[in-house]
Amino acid sequence: MAKRLVSVSAGILASIAPAVAIAQPVRQSPLPSYSFVQLSVASAQIAPAEFQSVTAAIRSCNEAKALGEALGAKVTRHKFVHQSELPPQLRPVVEQVQRGRSTPVLSEDGSALHVLVVCHVA
Repeated sequence: MAKRLVSVSAGILASIAPAVAIAQPVRQSPLPSYSFVQLSVASAQIAPAEFQSVTAAIRSCNEAKALGEALGAKVTRHKFVHQSELPPQLRPVVEQVQRGRSTPVLSEDGSALHVLVVCHVA
């Protein structure tokens, strides 16, 4: 009788264990993930102050794409970029940007100007 009870108990546990494993919550990072639209132009194409002025008026990612096309900028979409994937010096800048708004103008070596427009934060 004891052997029979153990085998039945083992069978019940075996059938519950997969369900419990599936029901476990997915651990998520406390750091956010972002979706961006990046606009990039040659600095010879537009003055940095003018680029800052026109991109500061952006209020959505659709506006960013339309403006990028109008300026002849390279428009790149970045989806689900974890904060840890961003360069350390860019993290505090992006944290301060509201959804639909752009970062200040960024430049690596002065030959190209970039802005990131935050589309989504998860």
